[in-house]
Amino acid sequence: MKKGYDIFISYRRDGGESTAKILRDKLTELGYSVFFDVESLRSGDFNTKLYSVIEECSDFLLVLSPGALDRCRNEDDWVRLEIEHALEEGKNVVPVLLRGFSFPDQLPESIEPLRYKNGLESNYQFFDAFISKLQDFLTSRPSAGARFLGRPAKRNAVYLAAAVTALALAGAAWLGRETLFPAKEYPAAAAEKNLVDQLLYYAQQNLTQMELAAEYLDTAYRECETYLSHFDPEGENAALAKLEQNRRLLYQMDLESAVMDEALKTGLEESPFSAADALAMHDFLLQFCEDGIDSLYYMEFVIDPDSYLDLAVREEIVENYRAILDEKLKLIAYGANELLLPVENEEAIYDFKYEYLPQLYYIPLQATSWSDSKETLASAEENSWNAIEKSMDRLTLQIGESNLEVMADKAELIQTMILEGASQEEAEAAADSLMGNADLLAEGEAALNEVQQEMDRLLEEAKEKFAPLESDDGDTLWGKMMRFLNLGMYDEAVSCMDMLREKERGIDPYAEAYTAAAIRFIRNIPATGIDYGLMVTGFEPGIEEHGQYEIGDVIVSLNGSLCRNYEEYSKYKAQVPEGGDFTVVVLRAAQDGSGRLDQRELLIPGNAPRVQIRELSEKDYD
Repeated sequence: MKKGYDIFISYRRDGGESTAKILRDKLTELGYSVFFDVESLRSGDFNTKLYSVIEECSDFLLVLSPGALDRCRNEDDWVRLEIEHALEEGKNVVPVLLRGFSFPDQLPESIEPLRYKNGLESNYQFFDAFISKLQDFLTSRPSAGARFLGRPAKRNAVYLAAAVTALALAGAAWLGRETLFPAKEYPAAAAEKNLVDQLLYYAQQNLTQMELAAEYLDTAYRECETYLSHFDPEGENAALAKLEQNRRLLYQMDLESAVMDEALKTGLEESPFSAADALAMHDFLLQFCEDGIDSLYYMEFVIDPDSYLDLAVREEIVENYRAILDEKLKLIAYGANELLLPVENEEAIYDFKYEYLPQLYYIPLQATSWSDSKETLASAEENSWNAIEKSMDRLTLQIGESNLEVMADKAELIQTMILEGASQEEAEAAADSLMGNADLLAEGEAALNEVQQEMDRLLEEAKEKFAPLESDDGDTLWGKMMRFLNLGMYDEAVSCMDMLREKERGIDPYAEAYTAAAIRFIRNIPATGIDYGLMVTGFEPGIEEHGQYEIGDVIVSLNGSLCRNYEEYSKYKAQVPEGGDFTVVVLRAAQDGSGRLDQRELLIPGNAPRVQIRELSEKDYD
């Protein structure tokens, strides 16, 4: 017998309700039977109902907003009681972590296992991908019948009567308009038309803001390109001024004007439209602007004459940012198109398609490219996500993952200070000081020193625990080297390679070359920002020279996809047709003898000799 519900959603009203509702709407639309935990009903005998629903559900989704678990120290806290019951019943507990959430240092013993449950971070920018990944975490499966029945009926007797009456009353005048606007299903009634008008206005507000943000980003990128094409001091000053000006303009955008009002939100719940997708449009806009601000901070690093990047690499980085911008604008176009598919009455959407859309310059949404196929739009969206992923992989290769993280931290710090009342200039100046000189911190200096001392103690313990020993074999030494890399202890990692070279000398003919390459790789991490990859440490028997690879090459990409460990390398290698050629990007010593590393793209024939490779990172990249 089919259970009443598949999924139970628990949340805090303060901070988690909006996301919980979006999850409910989207999962219901996909065909799941979802119980939406209503916090206001958590009283009296309602706990019996809550517990019985948890018992019948397979999955327990827990929306974790900032501070969501703080009140769990109280024994009668409802979120705590729900989590406890789900854990006791052995339910599939899936935490959904919202931005800013972190686990408290201490949790009640009864819900401590929650800390170790596999969860995922909510991502409004990549909302469809987030929902798709969330489905992988669920044990229940959607019902096709439930998905169909869950949609409100588009036709009923009242609707048909209204349509016939309107046609009769309009007479010849209506028939004249009918040639331009053929009669369609939706909208017809006055309330339906009003809802469509509200939704179109909401879509226009968000698209207009997106168009404006795209202009700020595009003109800033173009200024950087102009500077890089000449690379003169005057051009640098102009580029820096444009980056600062457009960051300020992005900060000052009135994004609140594009928020969905309660009347529209309520109306969408009983309509053919997806309320979750409509809300996601504004969330996408917010994330788009936030990421755009981040990217303009990154550009300062890219155009800095003193940074380690080659001119050609700088130009490629700006090109990648522009490619990502183009794909994101396609995504908002596809999303708006798909959101409005239920509008089948051309008259209701005519002004939007033929008067508003032609005004858009950056967003590629026009009446001539409008699609009536949800499948076509889904395929186009998938292509754009794939293109963005490829560009992000190339950026990670060009800038280095750790450098990207540092720049992201700086941008987030600046935005936080602005939200707390600082001006943009004050926030940027403070961030420069804080990121560059920790000793300038006046407040919290004692706490900072305490943390630093604890870190030093832990690193000293690690240094003793993983110190290379004469009794260690080659695999053990390589493993210790990776552990030190993970801790940022580069000198200790080098010492492991020094010992490995001595132990393997005369035994492994390749050891001299690949240990030297490993040391060179470690020494270059601060400059490249790349602390991952797979090193070529040998050729198959009977092969002295490979023809493409050299001993010590570090593979960081295969067919344009990032390869940070053996798992990723194997996944992308498996996608190459049997016997087919493929390309890799490797880090290899520069020919000028400087000791730095250059990136090289190699074409590997399908019949090329096999090579032995070893991972350089033990990080978990899931």
